[in-house]
Amino acid sequence: MLKETIFLAGLLHDIGKFTERSKSYPVDEKFKRVNTGHPKYSAQLLETLSKRNPLFKSCSDELVELVLYHHEPRNDFEKIIQLADWLSSSEREKGETKEKYFTVPLTPIFSRLFDGLDKKFGYSLVPLSISEGFPKENISLSTDQYKNLVDAFLKEVSAVHNTTQLYYLLEKYLWCVPAQTTNYVSDISLFDHAKTTAAIALCLYEEFSAGRLTSEGLNKMTDNTDNHFMLIKGDVSGIQNFIFHIPSKGAAKSLKGHSVYVSLLSDVITRHLVRGMGLEDANILYNGGGNFYILAPRTCETKFKELRKKISRLLLEIHGGAIYVALDYILLSPKDMTEFNTHWNKITQKVDVLKKRKWKEIDLKENYESIFGPFGVGSKDRAYCQLCGVESTERKIVINPENEKSYCTFCASFIDLTNELKDADCLVIKEVDVWDKAGIRNYQDMFRTLGFEYHFTKKRHLKDGDKPYAYLINDTDFLAQGFQGYVMGSYQLPYDAEKNQQLSFNEIAQKSQGDKKIALLKLDVDNLGNIFSKGLGKSSTVSRVTSLSRMLALYFEGYINHLIHEKGWQDFLYVVFSGGDDTFIVGAWDKVLDFAKEFYDKFREFTCYHPQVTFSAGISIFREDFPVIMSSRITEEALEKAKNYSEDSSESPKKNKISLFGEVFNWTEFDAVKSFKCLLIDIITKHSQERNGDTIGRAFLYKIWKSTLGFKRILEESACGKVDNIRFWRLAYYLREVARDDADTLIREYRRIVLDNLLGKSSDEKVKNIMVVPAAVKWAQMETRKARGN
Repeated sequence: MLKETIFLAGLLHDIGKFTERSKSYPVDEKFKRVNTGHPKYSAQLLETLSKRNPLFKSCSDELVELVLYHHEPRNDFEKIIQLADWLSSSEREKGETKEKYFTVPLTPIFSRLFDGLDKKFGYSLVPLSISEGFPKENISLSTDQYKNLVDAFLKEVSAVHNTTQLYYLLEKYLWCVPAQTTNYVSDISLFDHAKTTAAIALCLYEEFSAGRLTSEGLNKMTDNTDNHFMLIKGDVSGIQNFIFHIPSKGAAKSLKGHSVYVSLLSDVITRHLVRGMGLEDANILYNGGGNFYILAPRTCETKFKELRKKISRLLLEIHGGAIYVALDYILLSPKDMTEFNTHWNKITQKVDVLKKRKWKEIDLKENYESIFGPFGVGSKDRAYCQLCGVESTERKIVINPENEKSYCTFCASFIDLTNELKDADCLVIKEVDVWDKAGIRNYQDMFRTLGFEYHFTKKRHLKDGDKPYAYLINDTDFLAQGFQGYVMGSYQLPYDAEKNQQLSFNEIAQKSQGDKKIALLKLDVDNLGNIFSKGLGKSSTVSRVTSLSRMLALYFEGYINHLIHEKGWQDFLYVVFSGGDDTFIVGAWDKVLDFAKEFYDKFREFTCYHPQVTFSAGISIFREDFPVIMSSRITEEALEKAKNYSEDSSESPKKNKISLFGEVFNWTEFDAVKSFKCLLIDIITKHSQERNGDTIGRAFLYKIWKSTLGFKRILEESACGKVDNIRFWRLAYYLREVARDDADTLIREYRRIVLDNLLGKSSDEKVKNIMVVPAAVKWAQMETRKARGN
């Protein structure tokens, strides 16, 4: 009971800052006996809630006192809250506050990276949703805005039944509220501070209860160098091969299932570890993109090693080494928490080494044959799984009617998972008794072995009694409907509502304009390790690190869904995965190209246009029946080409590029390609209308492609700040020969590119790659190509 009270005190110790800034909720005289202001308001709110809500009533007096005295502790438990508060909040960087404290907005973590930005950005006070998270310049808050948000929070908090619901509700309302506004830079949200304080407090309590942390150790505060914490990291490897190692025929029906399985596997392992160590959701500092971080007390060291061994043996048994989760930890002291980003990088490096020494954590002698083989006894055709290689002696084999391939029941279950996803709007996650029956038949049995069940469904199809275990997908209005919380992710797929079935890649390709092909897009954030290790500064604690991780996840797991629906692309784009810092999409080729630039532009806005927070992308275009495993590798290579591209071999790659049609462009050049393509399409369309459908088409586009030769030197010189008028006149003469009536329009576009180069502020804003013209011609050719048989 005391353990839960300590956790709640850590989670709610500063909630009074939220209510106090609204200037609408006075405090009783009995709470004015402490000197610091906000603990009075926190205590007042908790006492009020204890009269209305059983969750708070069960620990009312102890909770109120822990919160009230966390700045002036009278005993060791109050000191635990104080120390947790200090360890979480020592990232606050001093700064001068000229405005009134309640008008200061939360400063985006992105605007503070590296040396920071000159412009002032802030967030409005609005509940969290997948469309929010975009900063604004020079905004100021008011007590009325605080009151509106506080009133909405209080209306919902009375309906909270457990700490999980409370956790999600706090994120919904406090993500945009600054933890500190007076004499400090306000770049940490009240939610991130509350979450990490609660996680630290829980760890300190466990250490104190076990006798490992003493009163003397608590009094040392941030000077304590004894190791009381474990920073655990898990990293799923083998993702790319596992997801894309499928037959091309019917790929759309299992590809997403493979991807979501990996995502759920990471989630279930995280939950299994947290439950096994007796921790809370707040102790999961980050979980996304196949990576997770957990903060645990050192008392859990032995238990963690036991759980790790069990997880590794299970994965080896089920996947035969195709999927491996590298799990390791480092020990931290309270003093280490003041430079948390340094240790975040240390555990990342340690896990990277472990990924090269797979299965080290289990007994190699005992598991030699499971790791090194031989595998199986040899089977006849159709008596083994053509995906994972398991034989019928180990698992039942079934024949897939669509592609006539033989699958084991486990691999076949990914098709069922994909089918569940197509129009699901909620995810049921139940804790169950650990599955101990012989033989794991499908992915659900795998999860049951770790003590959980996962099930995607529609809200209206929920079974009786499932709602308390259900999480809304991409919808934060969960509490009024009786749900446990919410999850963000790209789960829904292109779907034919009339036929009640998911679209195949062939059907998606048929939706493309012109050429009936699909495109694959892979993108990820540039230099992410450097952003965490150096961008956050030397004194970055857990709050700042988790804030950066959470905001990146909000964009890649949440906002992407809003953008796709806002643009009407949901029937054109098949999101294979999007989370952490990367995205992989298959879709109608023209919509994929449109999505890439729109997603990049919104990311730049989301990250305050910070010059060192960018992403690179690779796009490849194929027939819909091209082997999936090959197309995914080619697209991965295109991304690597974009990231490693350098105009000068003596310089290191600057990244922030996109690879398309075998060429690498900066994003300004990509804009130029698209703009030039649109101009060419307009000219072709105009001539088609004038000639009653008889188009100038491919001959015209070929002649424009030839103009590259005349434009190349002009472009090179303009990038250096010079322009040769004679060459430009020659180019104009050629274009008048080719395009006649439309020559002036084309010349203006060439001139615009040259002028932008001459006036460009940085290298990334200039068009240097002459292949912008051939790429635009290629794009226009594909868009105007008629379907076969027309």
